[in-house]
Amino acid sequence: MNRAGQAPSRRERARQRREEIITVAAGMFARGGYRGTSLADVAAEAGITQPGLLHHFGSKAGLLLAVIERRDSDSEAFAMELLGMEPSGVLRAMPEFARRNKERAGLAKLFTVLVAESLEPDSPGHEHFVERYRAMRAIVAENIRSAQAAGVTRQDIDPVAKATEIIATLDGLQTQWLLDPDAVDIVAGVESYARTLERDLACPER
Repeated sequence: MNRAGQAPSRRERARQRREEIITVAAGMFARGGYRGTSLADVAAEAGITQPGLLHHFGSKAGLLLAVIERRDSDSEAFAMELLGMEPSGVLRAMPEFARRNKERAGLAKLFTVLVAESLEPDSPGHEHFVERYRAMRAIVAENIRSAQAAGVTRQDIDPVAKATEIIATLDGLQTQWLLDPDAVDIVAGVESYARTLERDLACPER
């Protein structure tokens, strides 16, 4: 029932069903990869026919993009939060991002699997991840430029190169944690990197 005590509309039921299928597909892609999971597998797990699944997403690639869009929503919101923060606030927020991923290990694994499967230009998710990383580099680089303009970050830092390094380090820590969570503490690793980064970026005392 909706708030008015009425049964959900046909459109609302379709939206809910679509979200349920995305949840099922996300879990299956995280476990078996996009290439290793068939539409028939997803349909069976979701309790829907394959034509019914295609009605919602059009194709397997359409389903993949819906899963990616769901996965990216939190990350993009957090990135925009970073863009509005003071430079010192960004460094303090980095471990919080790691904590979010640790609490949602399935989503973190899904992201890592889909990125690896999207390296080839003809992969359905390739263009999405290319644009995603470009946008993330731009956000981080802009934050560094703002810190340089405020006089709190060294002027000899190349914002784009440093942004690329930061994202690569965070992704690398996440991958190692996913592979060996008993040996790699993702939150402690990011906290340590944030402290190192703060020292590296700081203007020398005069």
